Amino acid sequence: IWRVESSGRVPVDPQSYGQFYGGDCYILLYTYGKRQIIYTWQGASCTLDELTASAFLTVELDRLLGGSAVQVRVCQGKEPPHLLCLFKNKPLIVYKNGTSRLGGQAPPPPTRLFQVRQNLATITRIAEVDARATSLNSNDAFLLKMADGRGYLWKGKGSSEEEVKGAKYIEKELKCSSNSIMEGSEPDEFWDALGGKTEYQTSERLESQIMTHPPRLFGCSNKTGRFIIDEVPGEFTQDDLAEDDVMLLDAWDQVFVWIGKDANEVEKSESVKSAKQYIETDPSGRDNLTSVVVVRQGHEPPTFTGWFLAWDPSHWESVTWSLKSMTL
Repeated sequence: IWRVESSGRVPVDPQSYGQFYGGDCYILLYTYGKRQIIYTWQGASCTLDELTASAFLTVELDRLLGGSAVQVRVCQGKEPPHLLCLFKNKPLIVYKNGTSRLGGQAPPPPTRLFQVRQNLATITRIAEVDARATSLNSNDAFLLKMADGRGYLWKGKGSSEEEVKGAKYIEKELKCSSNSIMEGSEPDEFWDALGGKTEYQTSERLESQIMTHPPRLFGCSNKTGRFIIDEVPGEFTQDDLAEDDVMLLDAWDQVFVWIGKDANEVEKSESVKSAKQYIETDPSGRDNLTSVVVVRQGHEPPTFTGWFLAWDPSHWESVTWSLKSMTL
């Protein structure tokens, strides 16, 4: 594994394999037999120069290998199962922003919060999130590290054993001494460290460990002149929400119509109709009276954001726009 820098590819200490920083780009080379796969991992907070350099260095490495390697570009949060399996029994850890470059690290914040989520392929990811109560999610496990080195391992009602195991792993990596607590039995110190108790991502489905109907995300657009709905493949992230489109999030007990700030009137009206038709024609035995919830970009409720790993509430803070009220 190499980190992308202006000087070229810089080797990463093998002890740090599986630990990425959101402000970096990395190149991973996997060799099997006489063949190779090159993964180019691009952090959500990396610079344009790093993105450009990562593409150039990937092509350069492929050329050095004879030009026959499979090249895979990976955006943060979109890691394919094979890449996640390369770290053996270690879960992938992504530190919020920052860099692992020598001398480039800023001091970590005194209070840190890590979200642990197991995906449908039973692979665990660990992502650092904003250390505030709104980041909590009943479906996951979290590790809160406080300034004095102590912490809390918070078990959401819907968290799995693997997620708790992942929280213990990051606890060890951070040399944090934590107490395990269940959702609903938090001491005052826990909430104080997160800036106070507030509403967070929870619902009956998020509190359930058994996910019989995993969430699905669809994009709705008429950019081609026809109104088209396409499902977002694989695991979805906040970045899949296109600002110039309308998205449908099927959370089973309710279907969300998410309206991007630049979506046009046709997309808005047709998407609500399509959501109702989607429910009525679903062959899986869904209740035709399933709720359709209209959500505006920048005003997402916890019942919506809870389905996204490491949701960043500040992502759209600069969004200032108005939307005509819609009646279902």
